[in-house]
Amino acid sequence: MIARSLVVVGTVLAMGSVATIQASEKGVASYRIAKAEVVIVCPLTIGGSFEAKTTTMSGELESRPEGAINGSLHVDLQMLDTGIGLRTRHMREKYLEVQKGPEFATATLEDIRVERLDGKTAIKGMLRLHGIRREVTGTAEIRQADGGARVEAQFPVRVSEFDIPKPSYLGVGVRDEVQVKVSMTVLTTSSTVARR
Repeated sequence: MIARSLVVVGTVLAMGSVATIQASEKGVASYRIAKAEVVIVCPLTIGGSFEAKTTTMSGELESRPEGAINGSLHVDLQMLDTGIGLRTRHMREKYLEVQKGPEFATATLEDIRVERLDGKTAIKGMLRLHGIRREVTGTAEIRQADGGARVEAQFPVRVSEFDIPKPSYLGVGVRDEVQVKVSMTVLTTSSTVARR
């Protein structure tokens, strides 16, 4: 669950950054995800780490010239994979508790804001994970291309802030802070010129 929640957050932040860039230039613009990969790096208490990954993300965004992003991004935490069946099952069922309903099975990022419209920028948004809503902040690099943009985003997430039980197995645990890395390509679906 932790990894999936992080994936959702990363995706939303990345899309928000792209939408804001194009909105400032063209007015209001709408975007869809063409391709995305989320990697959650989970450091272990004894050293080393493992990754949880997914390419499952949905949502639509609409950029505004002032830097706000309307819409939200959603990650289905039931699709998160750590590469080891037992570890993946424990993450989904014991820690993320996806079986408890939609608020637990999905991570959502909304209320997205960016500081800059291109290059490296700070990003923030509200992450809804494990039934709790908290602000997350990070960085992104946005590269615009014809018809869309490529976004690379990264941000930390503290598991304890979302009331997720401390993950551990046979005395080995995951540290409280995990890193979410998102790579995504978004395509413009429509745009309107800003009114003066």
